[in-house]
Amino acid sequence: MAAVLAATLVSAPVEPIETGVAAGPFDSAVDRRGRVYVTEGDALIRLTPRGRRTTVASFPSRVVPAPARLPDGTPRGGPVRMPPVPSAVTMGPDGAFYVGELTGFPFPPGRARVWRVVPGHPPQVYAGGFTAVVDLDWGPGGLYVLEIAKHGLLSGDRTGALVRVERHGRRATVASAGLSAPSGLTIRNGVAYVTTCGDCPGEGTVRSFPLPSA
Repeated sequence: MAAVLAATLVSAPVEPIETGVAAGPFDSAVDRRGRVYVTEGDALIRLTPRGRRTTVASFPSRVVPAPARLPDGTPRGGPVRMPPVPSAVTMGPDGAFYVGELTGFPFPPGRARVWRVVPGHPPQVYAGGFTAVVDLDWGPGGLYVLEIAKHGLLSGDRTGALVRVERHGRRATVASAGLSAPSGLTIRNGVAYVTTCGDCPGEGTVRSFPLPSA
């Protein structure tokens, strides 16, 4: 039955719908030669000082079930094309770029991915199973992934999570309690600094979390 459902979703005609997420740019990174890369739309873009733009990688949309009946008539469970919405980028210790997905509507839990991008080569999925990724950084033990709403943007729960992905794929939640709508992550000297409640006027905070040694 699962195989039949998957085939039905993939083959069904679907039209793009409004995602409710701006095209970006969302985040930026700089390579070892000083060139600037930004995530925008469904792509990772390289910029030059003169404003020239080169697409380094494009990320695919996917067809997922609608969470409820939609205004265009799509029934609950019907096919909806979900854009990737690459929202975060950082350079890894190997010189590759790592790009995290927020995903567009319907923002399903567990469907966001982190891509590894080597310019000149097709992007590869580095890790999956995330929800609404908004930032990435490298720190002790591996890659740290910040989720703005760990149960999904349509869940009504604003609790986020900071998750560490170790080099062999194992992962662990570093922090979650008290992370209300976290939006930014920086790691310095073994400490993770996370901004919270970025959309709450006068209520945002910066929280710090000492990280265990690798």
